[in-house]
Amino acid sequence: MNDLHPLALAHVTHPGAPESLGTLRLVADADPALPVVPGQEITLSLTLSPAEGAYRTYGYLIDDSLAPAAAMLRHPGLSLLANGRYATYVGAGDESRTVSCVVRVDPEAPDGATVLPRIVVGVMAVEGDRLVSSTAVSDTGFRVRRHWLPGQCVTLRPGGRALLPAGHTPVPGLRLIAVGRARHGLLTYAPDGGVSYQAHPEHLGYDRFELAFEGEDGHRVWSEVTVHVGDLGASPGALAVHG
Repeated sequence: MNDLHPLALAHVTHPGAPESLGTLRLVADADPALPVVPGQEITLSLTLSPAEGAYRTYGYLIDDSLAPAAAMLRHPGLSLLANGRYATYVGAGDESRTVSCVVRVDPEAPDGATVLPRIVVGVMAVEGDRLVSSTAVSDTGFRVRRHWLPGQCVTLRPGGRALLPAGHTPVPGLRLIAVGRARHGLLTYAPDGGVSYQAHPEHLGYDRFELAFEGEDGHRVWSEVTVHVGDLGASPGALAVHG
């Protein structure tokens, strides 16, 4: 069985019955600490716990909180309302109810797009009474990554120079299309696609810049290069250098 990861918790108390506390928990089978990829399917589960003594307790997943990076694919046990909410409910005396749905990350979602589901819980104390709802709650969501690009580390002496040759790419199928700005050193982007970094002769410490790559599908992703200028061995806690 897959581990479930909490995303949000909503609760509401009916003003006429303080003991009537309704709760709605949202979990996912995907870990929000990790990136999701375009086209990935994520199962969301909502557990609705009824307010004691209340006629009904309602739970809602707000559809537009998935857009534009994801969309609902299947929602058994949830009804789609005219206001764009997916809803479920439990009545007085019922046990907690768990329903699940599947959302799909848009295959064309850009790198860095986010999916942040929002939920609402409401309590109706007696039949025909007005519904008292919580605010829309969101806590944890997902970030789309089309490619996972590890950061790169470079160590130079003051005034030293590093070269990324033409055609440099951390992942096959990507091509370098742009270079960001360094705070201290001088960056040069050659016509053939090579990139050179010249460390400032009087700077000691860290510098960084970003590289933009484009895939065959036209989407862009970014990778950060960290530069340490000076003697790395005299800098406790500094980044290790590979290669």
